[in-house]
Amino acid sequence: MEMRSDMENIVKKIINSGYQIEVDAVKLLNDIINKNEMESFIEELLKRLNSESPKSIAITKDFVKDAISDLSIEKKIEQEIQPGLRIKKPLAKDIDSNIEIIDDPTDKIGSVGCVEDFKDYFRSRFAKISNLLRKRLDARDALSIDMALDLSPKKKVKIIAMVMSKKESNRFIIFEIDDVESSALLLVPKENRELLDLAQNVVQDQVLCIEAIRGSKDFLIATNFIFPDIPERKVKKADIPIYAALLSDIHIGSKTFLEDSFNKFILWLNGKAGNSNQVEIASKVKYLLIAGDLVDGIGIYPRQEEELAITDIYKQYELMAQYIEQVPEYIEVIIIPGNHDAVRQALPQPAISKDYAEPIYEVKKVISLGNPAKIMLHGVTFLMYHGRSLDDIISTLPNLDFQRPEKAMEFLLKSRHLALEYGKRTSIAPMSEDYLVIDEPPDVFQAGHIHVLKNEVYRGISVVNCGAWQSQTEYQKRMGLIPTPGILPLINLQSMNLKVIDFNV
Repeated sequence: MEMRSDMENIVKKIINSGYQIEVDAVKLLNDIINKNEMESFIEELLKRLNSESPKSIAITKDFVKDAISDLSIEKKIEQEIQPGLRIKKPLAKDIDSNIEIIDDPTDKIGSVGCVEDFKDYFRSRFAKISNLLRKRLDARDALSIDMALDLSPKKKVKIIAMVMSKKESNRFIIFEIDDVESSALLLVPKENRELLDLAQNVVQDQVLCIEAIRGSKDFLIATNFIFPDIPERKVKKADIPIYAALLSDIHIGSKTFLEDSFNKFILWLNGKAGNSNQVEIASKVKYLLIAGDLVDGIGIYPRQEEELAITDIYKQYELMAQYIEQVPEYIEVIIIPGNHDAVRQALPQPAISKDYAEPIYEVKKVISLGNPAKIMLHGVTFLMYHGRSLDDIISTLPNLDFQRPEKAMEFLLKSRHLALEYGKRTSIAPMSEDYLVIDEPPDVFQAGHIHVLKNEVYRGISVVNCGAWQSQTEYQKRMGLIPTPGILPLINLQSMNLKVIDFNV
């Protein structure tokens, strides 16, 4: 048989590696020799042979044919996922779990709703965020509103206050502010462009430090706004190279659930899909963090039943349980609810009840927490939050949109609160304590809800919106929202670098 020199070299390489190769297999390789990836393909083929085939067995045409199908080489790990390699011994299997639950609202939730509960809730918020503000050097000398109003006109002053209302006139943005003991009007002159930009990014029920000038009457004129914000901090890292996979918004039961992509994801977790680099990453996945909306739910929005493939909430959770059952036993699964799950809508939400999701609890020992929850994995803290309030922030503030949810998450960090505005789309339970204040900054802030995968690092915090596993819905089409589903972000706990794998290809 006549072969080109490059084909001869490839066959020699295989034979020198200790394998025999049948003529039909050589012909098949010869047919695809023009592929640019051939050299890489042969390297992957030899890796496969070393792990799966005794060297005394000849390489057959069928073996090569399967390998061609399985080992098509990717140029970018983040862009493709293909069946093929098998991982023998996952690194994560030999690593002991190290999980600390720092904060779970489930057991803190009680009956609420009376007038005193509302008062206690906002007093708690004001006290907590005031304490955070007073840790800042530029806010420690803030006075009360009463003391500020006792000053003579034109005196400079700092106060800490909560925004009770916000409206605009031709010349001013007018805030009504309160500090529990007293209230006042705060004027923001519109001719100061820089100050106006700051004021437009202040929302109702937010607690801030305000630099102002005492007006001639019972009002103050703002000169600056100081947010509680996140102090500059050193990034924490684990001492072992393991990964946490971050998911959200799976929406089992919806007609738009990406079944094929999610199946590929499950295969990949088991080391049964992906190129060699991707399989290597899969072997290091120790934690699976799901930030809510495991299922699509029932009656969440008008005419939802028309978009459901599974119209029984119990059966939705049964299917979710089947997927979780296929997650390798050494991987820890941690879940919180979202607004589509079978829990109360008001924040904070308790863990998903066994009354609905019993199949999940039966197939695997999952860690089920409320929303929001804070955990620590090998010394790295994660704030898990579904993200319902991102709707309100994005629709309220200028320069934010649904294609950049990480910027809305950044605003929540700056404000040190997960759901600022009471009475909007996000339902908030008026409890005696506000559990939505971000007291201690996390190392990773994970959210979902918006269905758009975005990430950034803000003052040492890895901010990740997880995207979704559901293609564009009719509601999203009407909103003009373009989701980025089927793409998985992973945090390397040792380096704190983020990797992304696309399971849609």
